[in-house]
Amino acid sequence: MTDDMRPATESTSESASESTSAPLRESTSEPTSAQELAHVSGHVSATQGRGRLFYGWWVVAGGFLLMATCYTIFVNCIPLFQSHIVEDLGINMAAFNTGVSLCTVVAIFASLAFGALVDRVSSRILGAFTVITTSIVLLLFSFITELWQFYTLCVIAGMVVVAGTRLLASVVTANWFTLRRGLAVSIALSGSGVGGVILSPITSNIIESWDWRPAFLLLAVIAAVAALPVILMAFYNRPADRGLKPYGSGVQELAKADKSSDTPVTVSVGWRVLRKSPGFWILILGFVAMGVVNGAVITNSITNMTSVTLEGQEIITGGHSTLWAGYVWSLYLGVVIVAKISLGAIYDRFGLRAGTILGTVTCIIAAVALCFPATEFGPIIAAVAFGFGTCMGTVSPPIMVVKEYGKKDLGMVTGFVTAFELLGAAAGAVVSGILFDRFLSFVPAWMMVLAASVLMGICLMASIPAAARLVQKRIAAGAPQLDAEGFEIVEL
Repeated sequence: MTDDMRPATESTSESASESTSAPLRESTSEPTSAQELAHVSGHVSATQGRGRLFYGWWVVAGGFLLMATCYTIFVNCIPLFQSHIVEDLGINMAAFNTGVSLCTVVAIFASLAFGALVDRVSSRILGAFTVITTSIVLLLFSFITELWQFYTLCVIAGMVVVAGTRLLASVVTANWFTLRRGLAVSIALSGSGVGGVILSPITSNIIESWDWRPAFLLLAVIAAVAALPVILMAFYNRPADRGLKPYGSGVQELAKADKSSDTPVTVSVGWRVLRKSPGFWILILGFVAMGVVNGAVITNSITNMTSVTLEGQEIITGGHSTLWAGYVWSLYLGVVIVAKISLGAIYDRFGLRAGTILGTVTCIIAAVALCFPATEFGPIIAAVAFGFGTCMGTVSPPIMVVKEYGKKDLGMVTGFVTAFELLGAAAGAVVSGILFDRFLSFVPAWMMVLAASVLMGICLMASIPAAARLVQKRIAAGAPQLDAEGFEIVEL
Protein backbone atom coordinates (compact mmCIF):
# COMPACT_ATOMS: atom_id res chain seq x y z
CA MET A 1 0.00 0.00 0.00
CA THR A 2 1.46 3.37 -1.02
CA ASP A 3 1.83 6.37 1.28
CA ASP A 4 -0.95 8.27 -0.43
CA MET A 5 -3.51 5.54 0.25
CA ARG A 6 -5.07 4.67 3.56
CA PRO A 7 -7.80 2.07 4.13
CA ALA A 8 -11.23 3.36 5.01
CA THR A 9 -11.24 1.06 8.06
CA GLU A 10 -8.01 2.51 9.46
CA SER A 11 -9.81 4.48 12.16
CA THR A 12 -11.37 1.43 13.85
CA SER A 13 -8.73 1.50 16.56
CA GLU A 14 -9.59 5.07 17.60
CA SER A 15 -10.87 5.83 21.09
CA ALA A 16 -14.52 5.39 22.02
CA SER A 17 -15.15 9.13 21.97
CA GLU A 18 -13.96 9.31 18.36
CA SER A 19 -15.82 6.18 17.31
CA THR A 20 -19.11 7.68 18.41
CA SER A 21 -18.62 10.43 15.85
CA ALA A 22 -17.43 8.09 13.10
CA PRO A 23 -20.78 8.11 11.26
CA LEU A 24 -20.34 11.85 10.76
CA ARG A 25 -17.21 11.24 8.75
CA GLU A 26 -19.09 8.94 6.40
CA SER A 27 -22.07 11.23 5.88
CA THR A 28 -22.25 14.03 3.35
CA SER A 29 -25.85 15.07 3.92
CA GLU A 30 -27.02 18.25 5.58
CA PRO A 31 -28.06 18.04 9.24
CA THR A 32 -31.81 18.24 9.55
CA SER A 33 -32.26 18.95 13.22
CA ALA A 34 -30.84 20.89 16.14
CA GLN A 35 -29.76 17.57 17.65
CA GLU A 36 -27.62 16.76 14.62
CA LEU A 37 -26.11 20.26 14.66
CA ALA A 38 -25.23 19.76 18.30
CA HIS A 39 -23.62 16.46 17.33
CA VAL A 40 -21.56 18.31 14.72
CA SER A 41 -20.48 20.90 17.27
CA GLY A 42 -19.43 18.14 19.63
CA HIS A 43 -17.37 16.52 16.90
CA VAL A 44 -15.52 19.76 16.16
CA SER A 45 -14.82 20.11 19.85
CA ALA A 46 -13.48 16.57 19.90
CA THR A 47 -11.02 17.39 17.14
CA GLN A 48 -9.63 20.06 19.44
CA GLY A 49 -9.05 17.69 22.31
CA ARG A 50 -12.21 18.28 24.40
CA GLY A 51 -12.08 22.02 24.86
CA ARG A 52 -8.31 22.47 24.68
CA LEU A 53 -6.79 24.76 22.09
CA PHE A 54 -6.50 22.79 18.87
CA TYR A 55 -2.81 22.16 18.20
CA GLY A 56 -3.16 23.38 14.64
CA TRP A 57 -3.31 26.95 15.92
CA TRP A 58 0.27 26.55 17.18
CA VAL A 59 1.18 25.55 13.63
CA VAL A 60 -0.54 28.75 12.47
CA ALA A 61 1.58 30.71 14.98
CA GLY A 62 4.76 29.14 13.61
CA GLY A 63 3.79 30.01 10.05
CA PHE A 64 2.87 33.53 11.17
CA LEU A 65 6.33 34.13 12.69
CA LEU A 66 8.07 32.59 9.68
CA MET A 67 6.25 35.03 7.42
CA ALA A 68 6.72 37.96 9.82
CA THR A 69 10.50 37.59 9.78
CA CYS A 70 12.11 35.61 6.94
CA TYR A 71 9.54 36.33 4.24
CA THR A 72 8.80 39.96 5.01
CA ILE A 73 12.50 40.86 5.27
CA PHE A 74 13.33 39.59 1.79
CA VAL A 75 10.08 40.62 0.10
CA ASN A 76 8.81 43.71 1.94
CA CYS A 77 11.96 45.24 3.45
CA ILE A 78 14.44 44.81 0.58
CA PRO A 79 12.82 47.68 -1.41
CA LEU A 80 13.88 50.02 1.42
CA PHE A 81 17.51 49.29 0.50
CA GLN A 82 17.13 49.75 -3.27
CA SER A 83 18.24 53.36 -3.79
CA HIS A 84 21.01 53.08 -1.15
CA ILE A 85 22.58 49.93 -2.61
CA VAL A 86 22.28 51.36 -6.13
CA GLU A 87 24.19 54.48 -5.08
CA ASP A 88 26.74 52.77 -2.82
CA LEU A 89 27.70 50.04 -5.30
CA GLY A 90 27.54 52.39 -8.29
CA ILE A 91 25.03 50.29 -10.23
CA ASN A 92 21.82 51.10 -12.11
CA MET A 93 18.21 50.14 -11.38
CA ALA A 94 18.20 47.28 -13.88
CA ALA A 95 21.23 45.72 -12.16
CA PHE A 96 19.59 45.88 -8.72
CA ASN A 97 16.31 44.52 -10.04
CA THR A 98 18.20 41.75 -11.82
CA GLY A 99 19.48 40.64 -8.41
CA VAL A 100 15.92 40.56 -7.09
CA SER A 101 14.91 38.60 -10.18
CA LEU A 102 17.75 36.12 -9.72
CA CYS A 103 16.37 35.52 -6.26
CA THR A 104 12.95 34.90 -7.77
CA VAL A 105 14.14 32.72 -10.68
CA VAL A 106 16.05 30.43 -8.34
CA ALA A 107 12.98 30.30 -6.12
CA ILE A 108 10.98 28.98 -9.08
CA PHE A 109 12.93 25.73 -9.19
CA ALA A 110 13.39 25.59 -5.44
CA SER A 111 9.61 25.88 -4.98
CA LEU A 112 9.12 22.69 -6.97
CA ALA A 113 11.58 20.91 -4.68
CA PHE A 114 10.11 22.42 -1.53
CA GLY A 115 6.61 21.47 -2.64
CA ALA A 116 7.65 17.83 -2.79
CA LEU A 117 9.72 18.04 0.41
CA VAL A 118 6.83 19.48 2.43
CA ASP A 119 4.91 16.27 1.76
CA ARG A 120 7.82 14.07 2.90
CA VAL A 121 10.30 15.84 5.22
CA SER A 122 9.67 17.18 8.72
CA SER A 123 8.51 20.79 8.53
CA ARG A 124 10.51 21.53 11.68
CA ILE A 125 13.71 20.62 9.84
CA LEU A 126 12.73 22.61 6.75
CA GLY A 127 11.61 25.59 8.85
CA ALA A 128 14.75 25.67 11.00
CA PHE A 129 16.97 25.41 7.93
CA THR A 130 15.08 28.31 6.35
CA VAL A 131 15.40 30.57 9.41
CA ILE A 132 19.11 29.86 9.93
CA THR A 133 19.84 30.47 6.23
CA THR A 134 17.92 33.76 6.42
CA SER A 135 20.08 35.05 9.27
CA ILE A 136 23.34 34.03 7.61
CA VAL A 137 22.43 35.65 4.29
CA LEU A 138 21.34 38.89 5.98
CA LEU A 139 24.59 38.97 7.93
CA LEU A 140 26.60 38.61 4.72
CA PHE A 141 24.52 41.29 2.95
CA SER A 142 25.92 43.85 5.39
CA PHE A 143 29.45 43.23 4.03
CA ILE A 144 28.89 43.33 0.25
CA THR A 145 31.02 45.69 -1.83
CA GLU A 146 30.65 44.20 -5.33
CA LEU A 147 27.67 43.43 -7.55
CA TRP A 148 28.57 39.74 -7.87
CA GLN A 149 28.37 39.39 -4.10
CA PHE A 150 24.89 40.89 -4.16
CA TYR A 151 23.85 38.45 -6.89
CA THR A 152 25.32 35.45 -5.06
CA LEU A 153 23.40 36.19 -1.87
CA CYS A 154 20.21 36.81 -3.84
CA VAL A 155 20.56 33.35 -5.38
CA ILE A 156 20.98 31.71 -1.96
CA ALA A 157 18.04 33.67 -0.55
CA GLY A 158 15.83 32.61 -3.44
CA MET A 159 16.89 28.99 -3.18
CA VAL A 160 15.91 28.67 0.47
CA VAL A 161 14.10 31.66 1.95
CA VAL A 162 11.72 32.93 -0.74
CA ALA A 163 10.91 29.42 -1.92
CA GLY A 164 10.50 27.88 1.51
CA THR A 165 8.73 30.36 3.77
CA ARG A 166 5.42 30.84 1.99
CA LEU A 167 5.07 27.20 0.96
CA LEU A 168 5.74 25.97 4.48
CA ALA A 169 3.35 28.43 6.08
CA SER A 170 0.50 27.83 3.64
CA VAL A 171 0.71 24.11 2.87
CA VAL A 172 1.39 22.91 6.42
CA THR A 173 -1.42 25.12 7.76
CA ALA A 174 -3.84 23.85 5.09
CA ASN A 175 -3.03 20.26 6.12
CA TRP A 176 -4.23 20.96 9.67
CA PHE A 177 -7.65 22.43 8.83
CA THR A 178 -10.82 21.34 7.10
CA LEU A 179 -13.13 23.90 8.68
CA ARG A 180 -11.90 27.50 8.66
CA ARG A 181 -9.04 26.61 6.33
CA GLY A 182 -9.18 29.97 4.57
CA LEU A 183 -9.06 31.83 7.87
CA ALA A 184 -6.20 29.73 9.24
CA VAL A 185 -4.06 30.09 6.10
CA SER A 186 -4.79 33.82 5.99
CA ILE A 187 -3.74 34.32 9.61
CA ALA A 188 -0.48 32.46 9.02
CA LEU A 189 0.30 34.43 5.87
CA SER A 190 -0.70 37.75 7.46
CA GLY A 191 2.52 37.53 9.43
CA SER A 192 4.23 39.23 6.48
CA GLY A 193 2.05 42.28 7.04
CA VAL A 194 2.55 42.40 10.80
CA GLY A 195 6.28 41.89 10.41
CA GLY A 196 6.43 44.57 7.75
CA VAL A 197 4.54 47.11 9.86
CA ILE A 198 7.03 46.57 12.68
CA LEU A 199 10.23 46.10 10.71
CA SER A 200 9.80 48.67 7.91
CA PRO A 201 9.91 51.81 10.11
CA ILE A 202 12.69 50.28 12.20
CA THR A 203 14.70 49.53 9.07
CA SER A 204 14.01 52.99 7.57
CA ASN A 205 15.12 54.74 10.74
CA ILE A 206 18.33 52.73 11.00
CA ILE A 207 19.13 53.41 7.33
CA GLU A 208 18.50 57.13 7.82
CA SER A 209 20.37 57.39 11.14
CA TRP A 210 23.23 54.96 10.60
CA ASP A 211 23.50 53.22 7.24
CA TRP A 212 21.96 50.34 5.32
CA ARG A 213 24.61 47.86 6.51
CA PRO A 214 23.74 47.98 10.24
CA ALA A 215 20.09 47.53 9.23
CA PHE A 216 20.93 44.16 7.66
CA LEU A 217 22.76 43.11 10.84
CA LEU A 218 19.75 43.89 13.02
CA LEU A 219 17.38 42.04 10.70
CA ALA A 220 19.62 38.97 10.86
CA VAL A 221 19.33 38.86 14.65
CA ILE A 222 15.57 39.48 14.63
CA ALA A 223 14.93 36.61 12.21
CA ALA A 224 16.80 34.08 14.34
CA VAL A 225 15.45 35.15 17.72
CA ALA A 226 11.81 35.64 16.75
CA ALA A 227 11.13 32.65 14.50
CA LEU A 228 13.43 29.74 15.30
CA PRO A 229 12.12 28.69 18.78
CA VAL A 230 8.47 28.40 17.75
CA ILE A 231 9.33 26.63 14.50
CA LEU A 232 11.33 23.98 16.37
CA MET A 233 8.61 23.44 18.98
CA ALA A 234 5.36 23.73 17.03
CA PHE A 235 5.75 22.75 13.38
CA TYR A 236 4.37 19.35 12.36
CA ASN A 237 3.44 18.41 8.79
CA ARG A 238 0.09 16.76 9.51
CA PRO A 239 -2.30 16.22 12.43
CA ALA A 240 -1.53 12.51 12.31
CA ASP A 241 2.02 13.33 13.44
CA ARG A 242 0.48 14.34 16.77
CA GLY A 243 -2.18 11.65 16.84
CA LEU A 244 -4.88 14.15 15.80
CA LYS A 245 -7.22 14.80 12.90
CA PRO A 246 -7.64 18.02 10.91
CA TYR A 247 -9.81 20.67 12.54
CA GLY A 248 -13.43 19.87 11.66
CA SER A 249 -12.51 16.58 9.99
CA GLY A 250 -15.58 15.07 8.34
CA VAL A 251 -18.01 17.84 9.25
CA GLN A 252 -17.44 20.52 6.63
CA GLU A 253 -20.44 19.42 4.58
CA LEU A 254 -22.55 19.04 7.74
CA ALA A 255 -21.75 22.26 9.55
CA LYS A 256 -21.24 24.33 6.39
CA ALA A 257 -18.68 26.55 8.13
CA ASP A 258 -17.56 27.26 4.61
CA LYS A 259 -20.74 29.08 3.61
CA SER A 260 -19.62 29.76 0.04
CA SER A 261 -21.20 28.15 -2.99
CA ASP A 262 -17.93 26.34 -3.75
CA THR A 263 -18.50 22.59 -3.62
CA PRO A 264 -15.81 20.81 -1.55
CA VAL A 265 -13.65 18.47 -3.64
CA THR A 266 -13.53 15.01 -2.03
CA VAL A 267 -12.49 13.04 -5.09
CA SER A 268 -8.90 12.32 -6.13
CA VAL A 269 -7.56 14.65 -8.82
CA GLY A 270 -3.85 15.12 -8.15
CA TRP A 271 -0.81 16.19 -10.13
CA ARG A 272 -0.88 13.45 -12.78
CA VAL A 273 -4.34 14.58 -13.88
CA LEU A 274 -3.77 18.31 -13.50
CA ARG A 275 -0.66 18.52 -15.63
CA LYS A 276 -2.79 17.49 -18.65
CA SER A 277 -5.69 19.83 -17.84
CA PRO A 278 -6.08 23.07 -19.89
CA GLY A 279 -8.06 24.59 -17.01
CA PHE A 280 -5.14 24.11 -14.65
CA TRP A 281 -2.81 25.91 -17.05
CA ILE A 282 -5.28 28.79 -17.24
CA LEU A 283 -4.99 29.00 -13.44
CA ILE A 284 -1.19 28.99 -13.83
CA LEU A 285 -1.31 31.84 -16.36
CA GLY A 286 -3.43 33.87 -13.95
CA PHE A 287 -0.83 33.51 -11.22
CA VAL A 288 2.01 34.32 -13.63
CA ALA A 289 0.22 37.63 -14.25
CA MET A 290 -0.16 38.10 -10.49
CA GLY A 291 3.56 37.53 -10.16
CA VAL A 292 4.27 40.27 -12.71
CA VAL A 293 2.17 42.66 -10.63
CA ASN A 294 3.91 41.79 -7.37
CA GLY A 295 7.40 41.75 -8.87
CA ALA A 296 7.04 45.22 -10.38
CA VAL A 297 5.18 46.93 -7.53
CA ILE A 298 6.99 45.51 -4.50
CA THR A 299 10.44 46.02 -5.99
CA ASN A 300 9.97 49.64 -7.09
CA SER A 301 7.38 51.24 -4.80
CA ILE A 302 9.84 52.92 -2.42
CA THR A 303 11.97 54.42 -5.19
CA ASN A 304 8.78 55.47 -6.99
CA MET A 305 8.00 57.70 -3.98
CA THR A 306 11.54 59.10 -3.48
CA SER A 307 14.46 59.46 -5.90
CA VAL A 308 17.41 57.50 -7.24
CA THR A 309 20.94 58.38 -8.37
CA LEU A 310 22.03 56.85 -11.67
CA GLU A 311 25.59 57.48 -12.94
CA GLY A 312 25.90 60.51 -10.67
CA GLN A 313 22.60 62.03 -11.75
CA GLU A 314 19.75 62.23 -9.23
CA ILE A 315 16.39 61.40 -10.76
CA ILE A 316 13.42 62.67 -8.79
CA THR A 317 10.56 60.20 -9.10
CA GLY A 318 8.22 61.12 -6.27
CA GLY A 319 10.34 63.62 -4.35
CA HIS A 320 9.34 62.35 -0.89
CA SER A 321 11.87 61.42 1.80
CA THR A 322 12.87 57.84 2.50
CA LEU A 323 11.32 58.16 5.95
CA TRP A 324 7.97 59.31 4.53
CA ALA A 325 8.08 56.50 1.99
CA GLY A 326 8.80 54.07 4.83
CA TYR A 327 5.69 55.21 6.67
CA VAL A 328 3.55 54.79 3.56
CA TRP A 329 5.07 51.34 3.08
CA SER A 330 4.14 50.54 6.69
CA LEU A 331 0.59 51.62 5.88
CA TYR A 332 0.60 49.19 2.95
CA LEU A 333 1.83 46.38 5.18
CA GLY A 334 -0.76 47.25 7.81
CA VAL A 335 -3.46 46.91 5.17
CA VAL A 336 -1.93 43.57 4.19
CA ILE A 337 -2.65 42.25 7.71
CA VAL A 338 -6.34 43.06 7.44
CA ALA A 339 -6.53 42.10 3.77
CA LYS A 340 -5.04 38.63 4.16
CA ILE A 341 -7.41 37.69 6.96
CA SER A 342 -10.32 39.32 5.13
CA LEU A 343 -9.52 37.55 1.86
CA GLY A 344 -9.45 34.18 3.60
CA ALA A 345 -12.81 34.95 5.23
CA ILE A 346 -14.21 36.10 1.87
CA TYR A 347 -13.16 32.82 0.28
CA ASP A 348 -14.85 30.92 3.14
CA ARG A 349 -18.04 33.00 3.08
CA PHE A 350 -18.54 34.15 -0.51
CA GLY A 351 -16.35 31.83 -2.59
CA LEU A 352 -13.58 32.00 -5.15
CA ARG A 353 -15.28 34.43 -7.53
CA ALA A 354 -15.77 37.13 -4.90
CA GLY A 355 -12.16 36.92 -3.71
CA THR A 356 -10.82 37.01 -7.27
CA ILE A 357 -12.90 40.04 -8.25
CA LEU A 358 -11.78 41.94 -5.14
CA GLY A 359 -8.11 41.17 -5.79
CA THR A 360 -8.32 42.14 -9.46
CA VAL A 361 -10.11 45.45 -8.88
CA THR A 362 -7.71 46.54 -6.14
CA CYS A 363 -4.66 45.74 -8.32
CA ILE A 364 -6.11 47.88 -11.10
CA ILE A 365 -6.72 50.78 -8.69
CA ALA A 366 -3.16 50.48 -7.37
CA ALA A 367 -1.67 50.53 -10.89
CA VAL A 368 -3.44 53.79 -11.68
CA ALA A 369 -2.59 55.46 -8.33
CA LEU A 370 1.10 54.56 -8.68
CA CYS A 371 1.27 56.85 -11.71
CA PHE A 372 0.98 59.88 -9.39
CA PRO A 373 3.97 59.46 -7.01
CA ALA A 374 4.68 63.18 -6.56
CA THR A 375 1.33 63.68 -4.85
CA GLU A 376 0.46 62.50 -1.36
CA PHE A 377 -2.81 60.84 -2.34
CA GLY A 378 -1.27 58.71 -5.11
CA PRO A 379 1.13 56.66 -2.96
CA ILE A 380 -1.42 56.39 -0.13
CA ILE A 381 -4.24 55.14 -2.37
CA ALA A 382 -1.80 52.74 -4.04
CA ALA A 383 -0.67 51.45 -0.62
CA VAL A 384 -4.23 50.75 0.51
CA ALA A 385 -5.35 49.19 -2.77
CA PHE A 386 -2.24 47.11 -3.31
CA GLY A 387 -2.43 45.96 0.30
CA PHE A 388 -5.50 44.01 -0.79
CA GLY A 389 -4.34 43.17 -4.31
CA THR A 390 -0.98 41.67 -3.38
CA CYS A 391 -2.72 39.06 -1.22
CA MET A 392 -3.81 37.34 -4.43
CA GLY A 393 -0.21 36.20 -4.70
CA THR A 394 0.05 34.68 -1.21
CA VAL A 395 -3.37 33.72 0.14
CA SER A 396 -4.98 32.66 -3.13
CA PRO A 397 -2.67 29.88 -4.47
CA PRO A 398 -3.17 27.28 -1.69
CA ILE A 399 -6.85 28.13 -1.22
CA MET A 400 -7.68 28.09 -4.94
CA VAL A 401 -5.81 24.81 -5.41
CA VAL A 402 -7.69 23.16 -2.51
CA LYS A 403 -11.10 24.58 -3.46
CA GLU A 404 -10.73 23.77 -7.15
CA TYR A 405 -8.88 20.44 -7.02
CA GLY A 406 -8.84 19.12 -3.43
CA LYS A 407 -5.98 18.09 -1.15
CA LYS A 408 -4.47 15.36 -3.31
CA ASP A 409 -0.75 16.21 -3.88
CA LEU A 410 -1.40 19.62 -2.29
CA GLY A 411 2.27 20.40 -1.60
CA MET A 412 3.44 19.51 -5.08
CA VAL A 413 0.59 21.30 -6.88
CA THR A 414 0.88 24.44 -4.75
CA GLY A 415 4.65 24.41 -5.24
CA PHE A 416 4.14 24.24 -9.01
CA VAL A 417 1.67 27.14 -8.97
CA THR A 418 4.02 29.16 -6.75
CA ALA A 419 6.96 28.46 -9.06
CA PHE A 420 5.16 29.95 -12.05
CA GLU A 421 3.96 32.90 -10.00
CA LEU A 422 7.59 33.57 -9.05
CA LEU A 423 8.50 33.36 -12.73
CA GLY A 424 6.06 36.20 -13.31
CA ALA A 425 7.54 38.13 -10.40
CA ALA A 426 11.03 37.77 -11.86
CA ALA A 427 9.81 39.05 -15.21
CA GLY A 428 7.97 41.93 -13.56
CA ALA A 429 11.03 43.04 -11.61
CA VAL A 430 13.42 42.86 -14.56
CA VAL A 431 11.14 44.46 -17.15
CA SER A 432 10.14 47.28 -14.78
CA GLY A 433 13.83 48.07 -14.18
CA ILE A 434 14.56 48.08 -17.90
CA LEU A 435 11.57 50.33 -18.55
CA PHE A 436 12.73 52.78 -15.88
CA ASP A 437 16.29 52.94 -17.25
CA ARG A 438 14.85 53.55 -20.73
CA PHE A 439 12.25 56.22 -19.86
CA LEU A 440 13.55 57.45 -16.46
CA SER A 441 10.00 57.05 -15.20
CA PHE A 442 7.99 54.25 -13.63
CA VAL A 443 4.77 55.09 -15.48
CA PRO A 444 5.43 52.57 -18.31
CA ALA A 445 5.97 49.90 -15.65
CA TRP A 446 2.65 50.74 -14.01
CA MET A 447 0.91 50.42 -17.39
CA MET A 448 2.38 46.92 -17.60
CA VAL A 449 1.01 46.23 -14.12
CA LEU A 450 -2.43 47.41 -15.19
CA ALA A 451 -2.49 45.01 -18.17
CA ALA A 452 -1.23 42.13 -16.02
CA SER A 453 -3.97 42.79 -13.43
CA VAL A 454 -6.69 42.50 -16.05
CA LEU A 455 -5.17 39.29 -17.45
CA MET A 456 -4.94 37.84 -13.95
CA GLY A 457 -8.62 38.43 -13.25
CA ILE A 458 -9.75 36.92 -16.56
CA CYS A 459 -7.65 33.77 -16.17
CA LEU A 460 -8.45 33.09 -12.51
CA MET A 461 -12.17 33.55 -13.10
CA ALA A 462 -12.03 31.21 -16.11
CA SER A 463 -10.21 28.54 -14.10
CA ILE A 464 -13.13 28.10 -11.65
CA PRO A 465 -15.71 26.53 -14.01
CA ALA A 466 -12.92 24.64 -15.79
CA ALA A 467 -11.93 23.01 -12.50
CA ALA A 468 -15.55 22.11 -11.70
CA ARG A 469 -15.86 20.32 -15.05
CA LEU A 470 -12.66 18.37 -14.41
CA VAL A 471 -13.87 17.28 -10.95
CA GLN A 472 -17.17 16.06 -12.44
CA LYS A 473 -15.24 14.03 -15.01
CA ARG A 474 -13.21 12.43 -12.22
CA ILE A 475 -16.36 11.55 -10.32
CA ALA A 476 -17.94 10.05 -13.45
CA ALA A 477 -14.77 8.03 -14.05
CA GLY A 478 -15.03 6.51 -10.55
CA ALA A 479 -11.89 8.16 -9.15
CA PRO A 480 -11.12 7.30 -5.49
CA GLN A 481 -12.51 9.44 -2.67
CA LEU A 482 -10.16 11.36 -0.36
CA ASP A 483 -10.00 11.36 3.43
CA ALA A 484 -9.65 14.57 5.46
CA GLU A 485 -5.85 14.70 4.97
CA GLY A 486 -5.96 14.20 1.19
CA PHE A 487 -5.14 10.49 1.09
CA GLU A 488 -7.08 8.18 -1.21
CA ILE A 489 -9.57 5.95 0.59
CA VAL A 490 -9.24 2.31 -0.41
CA GLU A 491 -12.31 0.20 0.27
CA LEU A 492 -11.39 -3.21 1.70
